[in-house]
Amino acid sequence: MSDFNYYAFLKFKKNEVFALNDLTDDLKARISVFFDMPNELPFKSRKEKKEEFSPQELLDFKNKSFSKKIGEQIAYLDSKINWLTEFYFDNYDIDPLVSIDGKTYNYQSIIDNFGMRGMIPVCGVDDRIPAHLVSIIESKKLGKFKTDKIAIRIIQSVFEDYDYIEDEFNDLLKAVKDNFSKIVLIFDLRYIENHLNIINDLIVFLKKINLSEFYEIIITGSSLPKSVADLIETNKKIHLERKEVLIYSNIVEKFPNIHLGDYTCVPPDTNFLDLYIEDIASRMTGKIFYIYGNKVLVARSSRLKGQRAPFKPLLDYIVSQPFFRKEKYSLGDKYIVDKQPNGTGINASSILRPNINLHMSYMLRDFSI
Repeated sequence: MSDFNYYAFLKFKKNEVFALNDLTDDLKARISVFFDMPNELPFKSRKEKKEEFSPQELLDFKNKSFSKKIGEQIAYLDSKINWLTEFYFDNYDIDPLVSIDGKTYNYQSIIDNFGMRGMIPVCGVDDRIPAHLVSIIESKKLGKFKTDKIAIRIIQSVFEDYDYIEDEFNDLLKAVKDNFSKIVLIFDLRYIENHLNIINDLIVFLKKINLSEFYEIIITGSSLPKSVADLIETNKKIHLERKEVLIYSNIVEKFPNIHLGDYTCVPPDTNFLDLYIEDIASRMTGKIFYIYGNKVLVARSSRLKGQRAPFKPLLDYIVSQPFFRKEKYSLGDKYIVDKQPNGTGINASSILRPNINLHMSYMLRDFSI
């Protein structure tokens, strides 16, 4: 078993939560989890004669969705994943105008509901409204957090020019140091295109800061674009080198105490298709991701609609590969073995839970660089 420190960056949604709970007990004890509040938008509908939405209608939808999600997430933490004693939780993808009651900043609502359930707050540089840090600091003073840890999450547009954001970064660092004893620095690469530029930018940034000020430093990112169609055609398979691993392996040679995270098999950027809800089924294709070594197999099927078992060729291919880890490795691998003989009973949603589970299981058990 690997002793590798691994951080799973997940949307706080049902499939991700169930995939976490499907981990074996020994892996549950070792995984670190970062949740993003999922963003959602309404679909157009011919049946409901709804083809566009006003700004207020979109905000109303987001407010209701946000409130509903909080209720669901509380239930998950109190039942399915009550073994999770601490977790990072961010609202990075959520519009600052979203609010349960129309006046409270949404991250304050997240803190109020999850601070004492083990939530580690997350702040950032150059991409947050002032109310964000205020909500964290004031909540800490009021004792709303169970933990004394905070994360600073910065993206490429920030860390690519340290000199430009140096003052703001140091001001933020001082503010959190005055209130929290453990500061975690997260370099979030999101979807990675040019890995060479990122490696150079990270090295420059890390050389200019005092690494001893941070409890942990994490690099996370993904090689998966928001739409798999940008990566692969239908009925095709590719073996994709994981750029996040390539970047990490270069950085950790120079800075050995840095940890790796990833977005499992879910792209960090949500793909909102400009489609009518009635057309989604006819446009959807099946996809499976299978991680091995420092690569990921991406297999895409034909259109799902009208097909009896569109996932069957994908499953056949995976189980035939020398790197396939068989049914005893994880519940995700067992799912593939169970479904492969006839390939039925699978859809785009049901494959996600086992796919995320097998990814996390591999990262915790056998990943190495």
